[in-house]
Amino acid sequence: MGQLVIAGLFAWGAYVADVTTELSFTRPLGFDLGWLYVVLVLLMLTGTANGVNFADGLDGLASGSAAAVFGAFVIISFWQFRNPAFYEIEPTLELAMTASALVAASLGFLWWNAAPARIFMGDTGSQALGGAMAALALLTNTHLLLPILGGLYVAETLSVIIQVVAYRGWGRRVFRMAPFHHHFELAGWPEITVIIRFWIVAVLSAALALGIFYGDFITSGGVG
Repeated sequence: MGQLVIAGLFAWGAYVADVTTELSFTRPLGFDLGWLYVVLVLLMLTGTANGVNFADGLDGLASGSAAAVFGAFVIISFWQFRNPAFYEIEPTLELAMTASALVAASLGFLWWNAAPARIFMGDTGSQALGGAMAALALLTNTHLLLPILGGLYVAETLSVIIQVVAYRGWGRRVFRMAPFHHHFELAGWPEITVIIRFWIVAVLSAALALGIFYGDFITSGGVG
């Protein structure tokens, strides 16, 4: 309920700030959601907050992967700032600065959170990072790009959903344990191996999203 209240307040603030209510991929697609925009905000904020929370199960996994996603948002928002006419968006330099601060905060936290961790993030930190990712996607009009940017969190969330449905429906487990980073631990992978390989997945997901974002800019006449 708390997440829904916060998401509702964000949706109201975005509406007051005249943020576009069109569904967006790398930029608005021309399909106005109207009041359904509020539903989109609720789904994105609560979904991403919980997705990052699922990933916060091994030392440094959530903070390291979050740094990769926020790094991508630095590039996206600064690129939009340099090309405001193309993206039909208000200058987003402040968003680039915010994303940069989140990169620095995630890496600074990771210094002490790397395995074996001396400090822990907890639900408050992981859900705040997830909410920040969703907010940046909403304000940079990259709604549908976010699942690619945060591909690791999508996979973590799907592993939990699949496990719950399979166990309650058929009494069987698809994974040894969910979220599925624990599956690989129980399969014999050392904790640090799981963490680093999942970081690689997070970086590749962010790189793919950036490639799609820039590819749209090139193919749509952004470069003369």
